[in-house]
Amino acid sequence: MTLTPLILAIVAVFSYLFIHFFSKVINPQASAKNIIWASVSFAIIVVLLFVMLLLILTQHK
Repeated sequence: MTLTPLILAIVAVFSYLFIHFFSKVINPQASAKNIIWASVSFAIIVVLLFVMLLLILTQHK
C-alpha cells in the first residue's frame, strides 16, 4: 500500500482539473472563485469515494 498516497494525489489532481475545465466550458462567464470552489469540492468528494473503494477492496483479502 505504499502507492496509495500517490494514487490518491493523482485522482485528486485529475478530478480537480476535470471539473475546472468542464466548468469553464459549460459557463465561461462564471466567476473564478465559484469555479475554484466547485473544483476543490469535487476533488474532495472523489478522493473520499476513492478511499472508501480502496478500503472495501482491501477488506476482501
